[in-house]
Amino acid sequence: MENLLQIKDLFVSYGGVQAVKGISLNVGKGQIVAILGANGAGKTTTLRAISGIVKPTSGSISFEGKNIKGKSIYSIARMGISHCPEGRHLLLGMTVEENLIAGTYSFVKKNRGPQVKTPKENAQFVYDMFPVLKERRKQQVHLLSGGEQQMLAIARSLMSSPKLLILDEPSLGLAPLIVKNIFMCIKEISSQGTTVLIVEQNALQTLKIADYALVLELGKVNVEGQAKELMNDQRLIEAYLGS
Repeated sequence: MENLLQIKDLFVSYGGVQAVKGISLNVGKGQIVAILGANGAGKTTTLRAISGIVKPTSGSISFEGKNIKGKSIYSIARMGISHCPEGRHLLLGMTVEENLIAGTYSFVKKNRGPQVKTPKENAQFVYDMFPVLKERRKQQVHLLSGGEQQMLAIARSLMSSPKLLILDEPSLGLAPLIVKNIFMCIKEISSQGTTVLIVEQNALQTLKIADYALVLELGKVNVEGQAKELMNDQRLIEAYLGS
């Protein structure tokens, strides 16, 4: 399988503290790859390094064979990487529709391929996936429920037709029924051809939809492998799945 994203020996430090200590991972085109682990394991820092929010101390990050380490957030987004952060970071003074329009800012049709969706097509796609957003498209974002805000955060991230969608804790703080719906939508997004890299505390639900997974511990990869196999890994079960 052709790799879309490659990370090798990634180190990231905050001040004098090393948050990521030599992580390597490959994300194949069309895959859902999960990064699991306890709080403080380095999961979010890894995602932030990929999208250019933080600068790595050392190591390499390649996207479609091109070095993106040290590039600006905007240039990385224009290459086809969309980051849906923990906490959503929606534009609360704007409507649902205006937030979706903001998500098209980094859209570049060039080099995305003949099958790339236009912003108008993407809007229809996300409205079909999240009908409540269409119903409330003229509503101010701060009036939405937590689940609806998370749907909007994901939808906004899809408006630029990303090749790689990065999701950081998409189910955090949501009711079980909403969580189930969110994971179904992530699977649907993947089936439409978008590669997904996801960080999640809900390890069991994530492994059910993922192709490959890594478990981080104190900034290092502790366990990795095919998601179906990790669901039967006793170390993982005891540490993260509850047993």
